[in-house]
Amino acid sequence: MTAAMIEPPAFTKGEGKTLLVEGLSVGFGGLLALDQVSMTALQGEIVGVIGPNGAGKTTLFNIICGFVRADSGQVSYGGSSLLEHHHPHDLTKLGIARTLQGVGLFAGLTVLENVMSGAQAGLRCDIGSAFLGLWRSSREEHRVAMRARILLDDFGISAYARYLPAALPYAIQKRAALARALIAEPSLLLLDEPASGLSNVEMDDLAAMIRGLSPRMGVLLVEHHMDLVMSVCDRLIVLNFGQVIADGTPDSIRSNPEVATAYLGNEVHESSGHLQGFDDA
Repeated sequence: MTAAMIEPPAFTKGEGKTLLVEGLSVGFGGLLALDQVSMTALQGEIVGVIGPNGAGKTTLFNIICGFVRADSGQVSYGGSSLLEHHHPHDLTKLGIARTLQGVGLFAGLTVLENVMSGAQAGLRCDIGSAFLGLWRSSREEHRVAMRARILLDDFGISAYARYLPAALPYAIQKRAALARALIAEPSLLLLDEPASGLSNVEMDDLAAMIRGLSPRMGVLLVEHHMDLVMSVCDRLIVLNFGQVIADGTPDSIRSNPEVATAYLGNEVHESSGHLQGFDDA
């Protein structure tokens, strides 16, 4: 799996748009899911959000994407608020794309059509042209189909372009879902547990793909596979019970006793300068 695509220009890390979260809090039925969470993610930076089950990772993603409304705090991307009049269908227009914990592919569309659907927000023709079958619509469909085929080839799944998702192995469906997110050419990509259900070899391919994306976009990654996040992320943000308990490089997080306690409980034993068992958490 490679990360080649219709590439926007590369840039220096930190240039371009920044995701900024400030004092974010949200509760559900008296349970505080996020408590004064603050963080940043720069364009060109791969940031991992980790923590035990129920720490608030997916809730954070859902607020950024407009699926959940925060009780307080601010979220902005490139200076534009993501909390005021923000809906999930606005994401691609803002330069943000997201994958889901599951693949989320449309069952009645082929793999090629699924990938093409990710380009909808950037289409250069209106619905009237499509309805009437005008040449502008046909030309745009051809352009998007060509881009989708390039992505399928880059992901090594071009042979499955005409298959329906249900007929394919889970790993192939995951690649198609990633391709669908990338066809929108986002400046920020949100990956929600992309390694779930993948073998070790497939996870190595995924890691190479994620690393290849950082010259062109920011990546915010929620993942439980610690070997993956430690190998690809520039920075890690650790959530526990809805609060940020650590923010730093993978090496600093690996040696942080508070992080190990959050994962492993109170009985933490150090071995050879590392927190024993943390690599397998």
